[in-house]
Amino acid sequence: MKRLFWQGLALGLVLVAAWPAAALRIAYFPPTQRAIHSEVVVIGKVVGIEKQPVDLAPAPGATDKVTHKVALIKVQENLTGADNLTHLKIAYVPPAAPPPEGGELVPERPIRPIRPPIRPGLQLPDLREGDEFLFFLVKHPGGSYYMMPGMYPPIPVKKDDEGAKKEIEMVRKVTAALAQPLAGLKSDKPEVRAQTAAILIMKYRSAPMFAQQVEQVPIDAELSRLILQALAEADWSQQPEGEPFPIQPAQAFYSLGLGPNDGWNPPKFVPPPPGQPPIDFNKVMHKAFVEWLRGPGKDYRIKKFVAKN
Repeated sequence: MKRLFWQGLALGLVLVAAWPAAALRIAYFPPTQRAIHSEVVVIGKVVGIEKQPVDLAPAPGATDKVTHKVALIKVQENLTGADNLTHLKIAYVPPAAPPPEGGELVPERPIRPIRPPIRPGLQLPDLREGDEFLFFLVKHPGGSYYMMPGMYPPIPVKKDDEGAKKEIEMVRKVTAALAQPLAGLKSDKPEVRAQTAAILIMKYRSAPMFAQQVEQVPIDAELSRLILQALAEADWSQQPEGEPFPIQPAQAFYSLGLGPNDGWNPPKFVPPPPGQPPIDFNKVMHKAFVEWLRGPGKDYRIKKFVAKN
């Protein structure tokens, strides 16, 4: 299975053109998913920008290279992946300046831009000394640099930004669950067990970003059992209060990718008669999952994606 660098760095940008609207809209991954998919999550301060840029390949094995700026980051809080590191270097392509409004003009022939310019603030930032961010990073496969994937913008750390504060706390919950999974899975609170199980499944079922080839490896049998048990006991229809981007058990279930080889046969949905309420698909799938786990799935082990070589 080919996994090119652009999957995380460029393909991740979902551009929705509202022509003839004046700007593009970009949908980034929510902070919780950024934390799950990233190799390194830190709160850091930019303490310097290297004078000399570096040329790095845009994809593993690519011969052409792209010029990157390099920012030196002082790690203020390691949430995951930066154990024993005090500083790291982030290589990034600075955002392009927007074209002149209305496009460039050629004598006697006006030329309009093909698409509206991306609004400032909807791109990865051009890092400057003194900036503080919560960074979502991956290691560049060809060097000692870290990179900010295209759909994983950092969150600014500002005392007066209540929205950013809430997002950072959500990220802390995710990274804490990944750091101590057994504590969450054995919690006396069912909602904590359910959220931990969903976070772990989403992590295991995400392919490493720069991997060109991946394979699926079963996780520890007892850990798998606890995750599946917590998923079966969860309320698949409930959305945690106060979390705009919750990681829901139903979403985690679909990430498992169960099929006939696992003894899983999805239930058949019959459209309701006219005038009847719509079917609650998550409720039907939850019931089928619980029955499967008691039967064909009792010895099932969750598999995680790992990079080959």
